[in-house]
Amino acid sequence: MDRVFSVGHTAKGFPLISRFAAVSPEGESPTRVAFTVSKRKFKRAVDRNRIKRLMRESWRQKRSLFEKEVESGAQWAVVLIFVGREMPHADEVNAGMEKLLKRMASAASDQQK
Repeated sequence: MDRVFSVGHTAKGFPLISRFAAVSPEGESPTRVAFTVSKRKFKRAVDRNRIKRLMRESWRQKRSLFEKEVESGAQWAVVLIFVGREMPHADEVNAGMEKLLKRMASAASDQQK
């Protein structure tokens, strides 16, 4: 995951930001994903866990927008960061995730060329 922050690319889709980079394959999954929520903005662990749960569900439903665009055989490490200031609704997270994944797909396909 250190490589993601040192040489990775950034994409934004409010209330989410992603850092992602191509990595050497480990396993059969096309992506390895981590989810983060700021402890400074959300003091209570239950709030952070709820946001991460919403992000994971949205990723599960929409990850094909990213995975179908990238080269098969390559593996990507992705860190999804929640940057909103208020507790989101599932619709907000889904809309942000969709924008984010489309931008990630276009950036990743440009990088592969």
